[in-house]
Amino acid sequence: MSKAKTSAPLKNSSTLRTTAVNGDAAAKGRVIDATVACILELGFYRASTNEIARRAGVTWGVIQHYFGTREALMLAVLQKGAGEFVESVAKTHIEGDTIIVRIEQLIDIFTTHYARPDYLANLQILLNMDRDPRTGGEVRKTMLEVAERSNLHVRRLMREALGPGSRVPDLSTTIFLVLRGFGLNQQLLGTMSYDAVAPKKDRIVHQRQLLAELLTTFLEQLAP
Repeated sequence: MSKAKTSAPLKNSSTLRTTAVNGDAAAKGRVIDATVACILELGFYRASTNEIARRAGVTWGVIQHYFGTREALMLAVLQKGAGEFVESVAKTHIEGDTIIVRIEQLIDIFTTHYARPDYLANLQILLNMDRDPRTGGEVRKTMLEVAERSNLHVRRLMREALGPGSRVPDLSTTIFLVLRGFGLNQQLLGTMSYDAVAPKKDRIVHQRQLLAELLTTFLEQLAP
């Protein structure tokens, strides 16, 4: 007597949808990561969609399905970078009884973000797309919205760090520009073999300390 065959249990529709969504998210993530890697290695214009697809292990048709155009893909990279920054600082607050303690926290937060290689790729995207006359109005609007997501938290962190000093005209913006540049330069200095002012293992720590002390001295002079 033959045994009756039992069929495998059917997956319900919600399980299938979850699997599909997870697969889509993973594929999108690979494409975005490949885009960042291509820009860092080849530059914005040489980071072709074919090379991005090859590195991500997908076809250009898959990229079109998820993002539509190369321009939309670049926007997705910017949105991911802004989202990661917002997520990292949304629940972070700068606290401390002394100015130098608060400034040191501010330097750590900004350096962690702006010294990341991903930010260098994002900067290339912003510079090139902003200067390209072919960039459409809707894309520019999205770029501004992406920037504003980060700026809201930047302004809050500056107020928490500077206290009354944040009300001095242009002071918050100037200090932010200094700290952003400091963070970005940590990437550049790491690639300059001729820069031997100090051992690399000590240089960044020492520079952070000097920067914190310089800003603290200035801010203390503003205190009533």
